[in-house]
Amino acid sequence: MTILPLLLLLMMPNGPQARRYPGATTTRGSAVNTDAVASFSGTFKSADKKFVIVGVEDGESIKAYVTGKTKFIREGKSVKPSAFEEGEQVTLDCERDLRMNMVAVKLELAPKKPVEKKEAQP
Repeated sequence: MTILPLLLLLMMPNGPQARRYPGATTTRGSAVNTDAVASFSGTFKSADKKFVIVGVEDGESIKAYVTGKTKFIREGKSVKPSAFEEGEQVTLDCERDLRMNMVAVKLELAPKKPVEKKEAQP
């Protein structure tokens, strides 16, 4: 009777496996979700083959890695990073890689707010 559980354990293709949450990876026994996305709004500073930098409030900057999957969007169309000019309002969506580095997913020109016209009163 004691051989049956051992036999069943050996019949598993990869041995016993711990249960994980979907999209989570384990690092030293703890679950880390690397698919979490963060959005930052700020002013565009620069972009090159490795990094994109966006200035956020209080003079801080967000620096994120650029990969082949990073999308640069201007007016609904995919463009090159050089299409953005310093000082433009943008939205940067990022995620974390396995080493917990910030990776740019999408950099998009922020929509311009419509200017309200004040009517002159007679």
